Amino acid sequence: MEDRDTFGRRGALRLIGRSLLGGSLLGGAAVTGALRPAPLAAAELVPREPARRFLVLRHGTVIGEHRFDFSRRGADFVVEVAIDIAVDVLGITLFRFTHRAEEVWRDGWLHALTTATDDDGQLWRLRSERSEGALRGTVNDVGFDVSGFVIPASLWHRDTPFTQVLFGTIDGRTKLVKTEALGEEPLQLGGERRQTRHFRLTGEIERDVWYDADCGIAKVTFPARDGSLITLERQ
Repeated sequence: MEDRDTFGRRGALRLIGRSLLGGSLLGGAAVTGALRPAPLAAAELVPREPARRFLVLRHGTVIGEHRFDFSRRGADFVVEVAIDIAVDVLGITLFRFTHRAEEVWRDGWLHALTTATDDDGQLWRLRSERSEGALRGTVNDVGFDVSGFVIPASLWHRDTPFTQVLFGTIDGRTKLVKTEALGEEPLQLGGERRQTRHFRLTGEIERDVWYDADCGIAKVTFPARDGSLITLERQ
């Protein structure tokens, strides 16, 4: 895969924001130079590790697993995402969520995305492919057409903190986000203490994400529908 210049890519992402928002960059949500720390700016687009596994916790109790697998398919770079969550009380499953996704990246941009999601009984099926600069496809047989330069909301991509529009991998909708850089924080990852960068995404997606020096996700937290805090803890 072509590893394009980071700052060149960010310029393209700003243009995406203008086209999707009708000339606006979400008011005061413009990304500033403070969001360009040296470790992230130097990171490669293609992750160095072949896989990343996270435990999903609620109130400190493990309720599932979130996994990324990275591979090559010829000249393409492929990201497979698998999420399995179940909240059980006294042997009764109160909530279940499963998600499978395949992202195919070609020449540095998202070329195809296929996902299947069961959100506690609500089913979503998404299929899309890049064509003539646009990402075209269907969600539950309803067509959509968005910019072909979007970054998916799967969070693994190094430029996630630097864009104001993310593409929803479940419902196929673009999400407006504002990102705040909260500085460096040390985290314990797999028995090793590592320095990370903490970012807070707000707007149509709410996530706190910590990235390590290689731009890999170190930790994620977000509010559940019932107000509880969900944590993705890297293994």
